[in-house]
Amino acid sequence: MPKKIVSFTLSEKTVEKIDKTSKAVGMSRSELLELMISKGFHFPKDTAATLDKISKLQTKMKEEIKKKGE
Repeated sequence: MPKKIVSFTLSEKTVEKIDKTSKAVGMSRSELLELMISKGFHFPKDTAATLDKISKLQTKMKEEIKKKGE
């Protein structure tokens, strides 16, 4: 799967934890963070459905705003 570079800030303490953990398990920081994030993105079905509805509503709203501006 293609990768995309992203940027975000973390506290020095958190970066130290990530470095220590990634070295201990023999993974890069990116591999460790991707694993941790993917494990944390498991929501109950009702929560996932709500998130999906919100996303669809946001897309619809953006389209409506663009149409009004034309």
